[in-house]
Amino acid sequence: MTRGPLLAVVMRVAGPIVLSNLLIAGYQVVNGFWVGGLGSEAIAAVAASGPMFYVLVSLGSGLATAGSVLIAQYEGAQRGAAVDHIAAQTLLMVAGVAICFAGLGLLSAEPVLRAIGIEPRLQTLTAHYLSIAYIGMVPLFGFMAIQGMLQAVGEVRFAFRVMLASVIINALLDPLFIYTLGWGVAGAAIATVTAQMLALALALHRVLSGRSALHLRARHFRPDLPHMRRALGIGLPASVEQATRTFGSLVLMSLAAQFGTQALAAFGMGTRLMSLFFSPIMGLSVATAAVVGQNIGANRMDRAEATGRLCAWLGFGLLTALGLLLLPAAPFIMRAMSPGDPEVVRLSTQFVYVVAPFLGVMAVPQALLGVFRGAGSTRQSMSISLVMQWGFQLPAAWLLAFMTSAAVRGVWWSYAVANVAATAIAVGWFLKGPWRRTLVDESPPRAAAPT
Repeated sequence: MTRGPLLAVVMRVAGPIVLSNLLIAGYQVVNGFWVGGLGSEAIAAVAASGPMFYVLVSLGSGLATAGSVLIAQYEGAQRGAAVDHIAAQTLLMVAGVAICFAGLGLLSAEPVLRAIGIEPRLQTLTAHYLSIAYIGMVPLFGFMAIQGMLQAVGEVRFAFRVMLASVIINALLDPLFIYTLGWGVAGAAIATVTAQMLALALALHRVLSGRSALHLRARHFRPDLPHMRRALGIGLPASVEQATRTFGSLVLMSLAAQFGTQALAAFGMGTRLMSLFFSPIMGLSVATAAVVGQNIGANRMDRAEATGRLCAWLGFGLLTALGLLLLPAAPFIMRAMSPGDPEVVRLSTQFVYVVAPFLGVMAVPQALLGVFRGAGSTRQSMSISLVMQWGFQLPAAWLLAFMTSAAVRGVWWSYAVANVAATAIAVGWFLKGPWRRTLVDESPPRAAAPT
């Protein structure tokens, strides 16, 4: 990633990462398809479990971010022994956090479901689904960590192939477990956990077999507390950023729900469609972080800055074009998603008309946040995300929805307001902010002694 034409490097790295992100959404699409045949209660149980599960996933994602940032910089500096050490320590931390979060989720599932007002007849079914999903948090976290580390050293195609295999396995197991064996909603969760365990096994084999740029050995897994403290300092802001973004989405959903069931359904349909376009934006952000990190590690700050500019313009151009192309198709897509409710179709089409033209603007801050993460400046990335959502989007959504005649359309327009503000802040920080730093020469990780 430190040599050759930047555009070719970025496209080679970003392509498989973008596809992997799209496949992650495939788990929910596949489960939703097969669970749909079980009736409305099953659909509601899976839907209610999503926010609770992904808040914990978001909180745990920071350690994987810290590991991939450090690995990218040390790989760029050609410090192979330190890269292996960081990778092993990251896996140790992620495993510990995953086990703790799984236990916390199992203990809190039913009380939390009661607290947020889930109907009593759905609580048992939802809690059953969640208990299996929480057990799967251990292989999920492990694979997420290894996937991020492999992407940081440039092995993006392997990570994509493993993700593709796990989604296919999940799709094959769903009808078997849900209908043939009669496990119902629990069968969907078991199918997903089984696919995640397979993905983790393949990823572990890759980094332990000597066939990867990561060559992990038993000695690398000796706990290194100073490194863990350092990684927590990088990873904690990333965790807070992801978790608050997830929670902010729940707040927006609750604002839309104030305007009735049809407005809530339109919000769900609109955000589900937009998530297909947000996945490549986040994939570009991850690729930007990897390329920037390696070039900073190689003392190529000029190339790191050029990567940020290129990815910001690339995201703006491609996503603006996709957003504009989506506009004429929006009514047909929404009619296909909700054929029996013209009002939901009308409101969700309005959502697309408002949000889609700003997809390119949405891509710019995400690309630049990838620059800051690649430099290890996760606090800056967290701060900009928090200001964007909690300083601009949520207040704008409330003011426009309840203080003007826009009604629920005010929630739609809050996306435009937030992303224009975030673009201005991120561009200003990229040009003038103190994000340019290297982590390689700053207390490098202790190399494990050979046995």
